[in-house]
Amino acid sequence: MLNQGYRPPQQPNGAGRQDPSWNYPPGYGYPGAAQMQQQAQPRRTVKRTGKPPSGGGAPRAPKKRSLKWQLIKVLVVLVVLAGAGVWLYVWKTQSDVRPYTAVFLDNVYVDGLNLSGMRWEEANSAVQRQIDEKLSSWYVRLRNPAGAYKDITAQMLGISRDPTHALEQAWAIGHETSTQDRKTIFQLKAEIDAAKATRYDFTSVEQSGDTTPIDDILAMLERMAYVAPQDAAVLSFDPDNAAQPFAFQNEVVGKRLNVDALREQILDMVQTFTSGEVLVQPEDVQPKVTVASLRPYYALRFRAITPIDTHSTDERNNNIRVAFGKFNGLSLNDGERFSFNKVVGNRTQKNGFYQAFEYSYGELTPGWGGGVCQASTTLYLAVVQAGMKITDHTAHSTRVTYTDMGEDATVSDTRGHEIDFGFRNTTGSKAFFAARVITDPSNKKRLLCEVRVYGKELGNTRYELETEIVEKLPMPTEPEYIEDTKAKYVTYTDEELTVIEASEGFVVDTYLSTIVDGVQTERNKIARSTYKNRAARIYVGVTPKGF
Repeated sequence: MLNQGYRPPQQPNGAGRQDPSWNYPPGYGYPGAAQMQQQAQPRRTVKRTGKPPSGGGAPRAPKKRSLKWQLIKVLVVLVVLAGAGVWLYVWKTQSDVRPYTAVFLDNVYVDGLNLSGMRWEEANSAVQRQIDEKLSSWYVRLRNPAGAYKDITAQMLGISRDPTHALEQAWAIGHETSTQDRKTIFQLKAEIDAAKATRYDFTSVEQSGDTTPIDDILAMLERMAYVAPQDAAVLSFDPDNAAQPFAFQNEVVGKRLNVDALREQILDMVQTFTSGEVLVQPEDVQPKVTVASLRPYYALRFRAITPIDTHSTDERNNNIRVAFGKFNGLSLNDGERFSFNKVVGNRTQKNGFYQAFEYSYGELTPGWGGGVCQASTTLYLAVVQAGMKITDHTAHSTRVTYTDMGEDATVSDTRGHEIDFGFRNTTGSKAFFAARVITDPSNKKRLLCEVRVYGKELGNTRYELETEIVEKLPMPTEPEYIEDTKAKYVTYTDEELTVIEASEGFVVDTYLSTIVDGVQTERNKIARSTYKNRAARIYVGVTPKGF
């Protein structure tokens, strides 16, 4: 094909005429060429018979192709178009993947650092630089409540971290990591798309480090913080202090450092590169025994009171005090027995007793230890209503003035005629006894006998004595006359003195009731006492007057 600027050379003898001696390119036309060709060849007359001439003339019309051939052509076109579409899709997918083949994907983090768009070397340097910075600045400050502290540093522990594994895990998102784990271009494309909406976090692992310094520091802090708990205890028993008879040693709450919890917290901060302060707060260690837990075992179980007759002599009153002094402050273990005669001892001057009037066969006679029976009676009233088991008990043969019938307990140390009072501690705990002579708060001129029993508290339970007269013994009508040969009361034959008035006797049953929350739950008979009837006892003199 000729360039448009091309111009063939002109003949000198006129325009439009070409020199036959020039060689023109094939097909090149010029003006007048067609007329010259027609003049050179003679015209032929061709009949139109519907068939082209056998030689020369116009070209034949093309034959029509079959339908099968047409379908093949269409199929070929479709295949070509499909191939072109696949190629375009693959090309497009490769175009989407290609920018990420050498860098980390979006939303991929190692140690909290976003590696999006970084090459491996760049990411490795950035992560390692961050590790170095954190290691140099990392610390755990152990501070106690007083404000003193101790720092733990990475240098102290020799800690280093290796991000290689974390980087490899991060790189595996959207990349092939080995020939065995081949990923198609479409799998890579799917991971890339997912990374745009999903955050992936990876953490470098501790490569080395020695936790021995942590253990050493914690062991030291544990020793410093430890305070041994101390149980409460009873220091003393003052029976004369009715308001606060027991002195307690208060319990001491111990202190202990939870080393395991602290170690776990510190190691977690090491693993996560987290700096901060840890409060070293010892926890309380409660003692096994507290004052509050002791008090129920040192409670007042019962307090018994008997009045001392205003005509009682000082010697008699002192004998009560001496007897009380023998067991005032005494303690009795659970199950242990008490014997009044063994504890109080012989009623002798050597044992501290005084000579005083006492009842002997119904009448007052002087003797060593007069008044001791009121001490034993008051003790009996206290222990039986404190819930203890009475093992030895005898009532007086006649009524006494300081308590009701059925509620007294006589004692005697007369050889051959010993009478003891005894009981056993069945309260379930240790029992303590206080006994003294006190002034009646309502009457300063009158004295009282007081016995208190302490031990395990009764709670909503109490014990109460009840008596019933089951028989009355009639009063004798005839008096008893006694000759006063020793002139104890009267001297002369015309003198007489009624020493004992006639009285009736009684048979009395004693019951112990158990009352819980104000309701009687038990009622047990514990004694039967016989108080003899008495004829009047009259002493008459034996010496005639004038002698």
